[in-house]
Amino acid sequence: MISSNIPAGNIQVISINGHDVELDVELRDTSTDWFYWCFKAKFPETGTYRFRFPRGGSKVGTRGPAISRDEGKSWNWLHPTAHESDREFEYTCREAGEELIFCQAMQYLQPDWKAFLAEFSGHGAIHPGTLCRSRKGRDVELLTIREGNPKTSILLTSRHHAGETMATYTLEGFLRAVLADDAFGRSFRQHFAVFAVPFTDKDGVEDGDQGKNRIPHDHARDYQEPGIYPETIALRKLLDREKPAFVLDLHCPWIRGGESNEVTYMVGTGIERMDREMERFADFLEAERTPQAPFFKKNDIPFGTSWNTAQNYTQGKTIKHYAAELPFVRNAQTIEIPFANFGEVTVDRNAMLAYGASIARAVYRYLTENDGK
Repeated sequence: MISSNIPAGNIQVISINGHDVELDVELRDTSTDWFYWCFKAKFPETGTYRFRFPRGGSKVGTRGPAISRDEGKSWNWLHPTAHESDREFEYTCREAGEELIFCQAMQYLQPDWKAFLAEFSGHGAIHPGTLCRSRKGRDVELLTIREGNPKTSILLTSRHHAGETMATYTLEGFLRAVLADDAFGRSFRQHFAVFAVPFTDKDGVEDGDQGKNRIPHDHARDYQEPGIYPETIALRKLLDREKPAFVLDLHCPWIRGGESNEVTYMVGTGIERMDREMERFADFLEAERTPQAPFFKKNDIPFGTSWNTAQNYTQGKTIKHYAAELPFVRNAQTIEIPFANFGEVTVDRNAMLAYGASIARAVYRYLTENDGK
């Protein structure tokens, strides 16, 4: 028994024949094949069940699906070392009536964000708010971290593409490092304010859309006048109002394979000044790398190479390209974050939090040490 009637649910059942199940993703208003899916399954009897995606491209990642046995509160990889097939996986039910959620990646939704905020509810520097309301009337969260009167600010965003869940874990890791009651956290807050938008495509995140390649274009290609999404219009206003020195947009790449989909990397803009700053920031990020989720500068993709060409941006301007043209922005970058593994290293929630903390340390060093020079 399979259902997509869950938060961020997305699945089509093609057929069920005993223990063999054929599935497909719901593309909805996505114009191309994509890979996000999430569903609940209840197993009426014990045994091994095979789930297969016969249509389109890859649908199963390098560690199989993420599974949750507690209604999405926590997640594990079904195959934490490796999973070879990109079209199918098996699950062995050992107790009749078992229920669990399967997802293409470890999900991050509004309850996760609320749990994070509740943990720091008494912190004097944390100021939850609302960026705007979505097309469907949802509040789009904006978190401000400000202590005292710092003169420099940073903008963090994730989920311009709704299905790129691991990016939001990384964003939370950044914020946790900034809020920590230690020497680094206190110094960071003394120097910098932070604005964070965890769910840029809020409706897509909660509804379980692919988000990528929406018709006529998605949130990540909506930073030109006049704009069609409330969130991106509000973010352009925030940029103009708050004038952050550093703008960092977090994404996830294709599901698996290739030279760049199982490593983390930054993406060049083709703007000489900004690409020069990417090189400088990459040095700090590599120096601050963590074993749980290591960054290596050699994996960055300069503009004009691989998929990072002018053709990729014909639908519209990204927040990075928009911010790069603003005179007060010192650095505007995108970091791509794989779903399940950084090379041979399997990643999970804790690894992503550690990666976010390493990015925070790199941003701090980049801004303070450049200032010192």
